[in-house]
Amino acid sequence: MSYNYKDILAELRRQGYKITPQRRAIIQILDSNTIFLTPQEILQTTHNHPGKFSLVTIYRTLTMLEKAGLVCRLNNEFDGASYSLRRTHNHHHHLVCSDCRLAVNIEDCNLEELEKRVSKNTNFIVDSHMLEFSGICPECQAKREQSDGRKQIS
Repeated sequence: MSYNYKDILAELRRQGYKITPQRRAIIQILDSNTIFLTPQEILQTTHNHPGKFSLVTIYRTLTMLEKAGLVCRLNNEFDGASYSLRRTHNHHHHLVCSDCRLAVNIEDCNLEELEKRVSKNTNFIVDSHMLEFSGICPECQAKREQSDGRKQIS
């Protein structure tokens, strides 16, 4: 099962959040993209939506959506944090293309043994984890091949 725009709004209402026009627009922007967007990219896209938007409004909305469990956040070393609507209810990780930023959900998570080992070695109680892979998607590999005339990744 996956979330869609209406599910997100219903879940926010269920959790007691007010649905403002700005929040609705930000959710629509996230819903219409398959890549993770930075707050600045979201702000650039808001000109297609009525109402006033500021970077503060976008950050507050993203924080609210993250707290509600409705967005995924990636921490990119180049762009900082970027966000996407959570497309699945299940615990998952991400594989992100370094060129086009296409994100693929990876639901196969067999990290229980690693969690136990980390917990034992550090005396932490591990309550969650995030794992992000980066690489080059097949479409970007093909584009690289065409521009370079040779195969980049096999």
